[in-house]
Amino acid sequence: MKFGLCLPIRRDCSLEFNIDLAVMAEQLGFDSVWVSDHVIMPGRIKGTFSSIFYDPFVLMTAISAKTSRIKLGTSVIVLPYRHPVVVAKMISTLDVLSEGRVIFGVAPGWLKEEFDVLNADFKNRGKVTDEYMQAISELWRNENPVYKGEFANFSDIDFFPKPHNGRIPEIWVGGGSKYAVNRALKYGNGWQPTWVSPDDFLELKKYLDSKAKEMGVGLDNFVLSVRNRIRFEEAASDEESNIYMFSGTVEEILSQVYDFRKAGVEYIIFDPETSSDTETVDMIGVLSEGIIKKFE
Repeated sequence: MKFGLCLPIRRDCSLEFNIDLAVMAEQLGFDSVWVSDHVIMPGRIKGTFSSIFYDPFVLMTAISAKTSRIKLGTSVIVLPYRHPVVVAKMISTLDVLSEGRVIFGVAPGWLKEEFDVLNADFKNRGKVTDEYMQAISELWRNENPVYKGEFANFSDIDFFPKPHNGRIPEIWVGGGSKYAVNRALKYGNGWQPTWVSPDDFLELKKYLDSKAKEMGVGLDNFVLSVRNRIRFEEAASDEESNIYMFSGTVEEILSQVYDFRKAGVEYIIFDPETSSDTETVDMIGVLSEGIIKKFE
């Protein structure tokens, strides 16, 4: 079992704290640290997330310079509102800079206002995501990349740098739907739903196993992960009843982790729900001692 830490996204934190937290996570034995992606926050969801979302590519670059071991993940890049050649360039450059530590998490996105601001195609975001994933893989893998699709086209180009030492970064697809499962099996090598319970995950995994067999996709190197919120108190309030989160005492959360492992999860990303920087630092220390070290 591996463990990652999602940098705070539900309260405003300084850039310096995000970087320091990633350094602490490496020192405490976390396997990865994860950045999130939103270019704007619409007024209708003010208070649900932090108002500040640092650019994920710039933030990961800063973290890379301060760390040496920990993996750098995106959970997730909203892929269809950025050009795939530009995204491929940024990720491959970061992968070279970090000596192969990138995990590239992607999803189609869900905030229509972001697409409107960027003049991007919200209606076809799923189709665009599928094409962009293929285009990025082509750019990373081939010396003479060629891709012809409805939303992306290129040929007769040089694309460098390629990812570190010819190793292609893992591509994980975010989302708890069957669409996300299908996308992960077709174009990625990992799947990461969020807000799902062990029972939810197990049900979707049955679909994944069946679909993989139907498609002839091997799962030996396919990563099954989950990203869920965590807080050291009782479970979700009524208005959050549709959201599963790790909650309770450390012992109760450890039991929940074991439930996910039984359901087939190999990699858990903790998404802290805290009210202060101090509380976040305390939480990751407790998680290191009470959870991560149990699986060493």
